[in-house]
Amino acid sequence: MIEGIRRFFGERLAREEGNRAPDRRLEVATCALLLEAAHADEELDAQEKQAIVDLVRQRFGLAADEVEQLLAQAEQERGASTGVYDFTRLISEAWDRRERQALLALVWRVVYSDGRLEAHEDALMHKLAHLLGLSHQELIALKLKVKGEQSPPAAPGAA
Repeated sequence: MIEGIRRFFGERLAREEGNRAPDRRLEVATCALLLEAAHADEELDAQEKQAIVDLVRQRFGLAADEVEQLLAQAEQERGASTGVYDFTRLISEAWDRRERQALLALVWRVVYSDGRLEAHEDALMHKLAHLLGLSHQELIALKLKVKGEQSPPAAPGAA
């Protein structure tokens, strides 16, 4: 089954994207992980969806229609997958530690886009960090950084 997924990724994406296939595979894997985080609490709300669209547009420099196509493909492949391992393996093999940390920060942004951290999301984040070869300390540092960026500024005079 795993070999079937690998073939699916390799053959299908190579046909669709020609010489851009390696980049497209990483884009799909990234989007699949963002979608997995959004679905971790069993509901994909408008804030999470918009966060994913914005993050993907910024990360890959895509036009709105390209983002929608990429997300549709990622959702399809996420649905056909048995988990996140194949996505994280592909990313781990292609990206260095800084790039994997940047990805994990993107996933944290999706998790916190609705203003709360659910238990399933937290468990997924720990699993992703492990599969991406990142330490618990890196996971927590990225979490605190993202959480701090998304916190509203303190009112003037507040301590």
